[in-house]
Amino acid sequence: MNPTVTALLILALGALPALSHDGAHKPAPRAARVISGEEPLAIPNFPVALAGGTRGGLRDLLPETAPVIIGFTYTNCQSLCGITNATLLWVDGALAEDGLDGARIVTISIDPVHDTPEQLDLTRHEIGASARWLWVTGGSQGTQPLLDALRFPPGPVEDHDPVYLVGRPCAGSFTRIVGLPDPDALYALAANLPECAG
Repeated sequence: MNPTVTALLILALGALPALSHDGAHKPAPRAARVISGEEPLAIPNFPVALAGGTRGGLRDLLPETAPVIIGFTYTNCQSLCGITNATLLWVDGALAEDGLDGARIVTISIDPVHDTPEQLDLTRHEIGASARWLWVTGGSQGTQPLLDALRFPPGPVEDHDPVYLVGRPCAGSFTRIVGLPDPDALYALAANLPECAG
């Protein structure tokens, strides 16, 4: 991972947390809380469009047994989304270094009006997301049902807290994190998920 890209992203988005960890840049943690621990949650196979325009069912796009980290954003965000993206960018780099087989990061847009597949693709390229990091939108008809199925809190897009879901789709359960976790802890949670039974 390019530490300069991460640092520039954070500065450009107005997020000025202290950065440091073993010589690599990552966003400084803010208070995060696991609000429900592990909860039953099946990833729906609702149709989504990926950055760039490819379409498919969300569940079909994900590995069945490998770890998945899901985050939520919108590209016009002027507040915490930059830190959320920087956190996931740090995890993306850690996945590349450590080779966690098949792991995926997914960013789901909560703004179907402005976040077209083309806009998501532009943002994805601007921050340097790898191919393992999917950026998706449910579009004007599918975003709200997708957010409801994932129990993302309703409300204006600009008023949401950072939310992450971490789990293996085959387990039928995910850990929900609300707030800004330490990137090391987020990575460790994904890396140490138990294998699915059977």
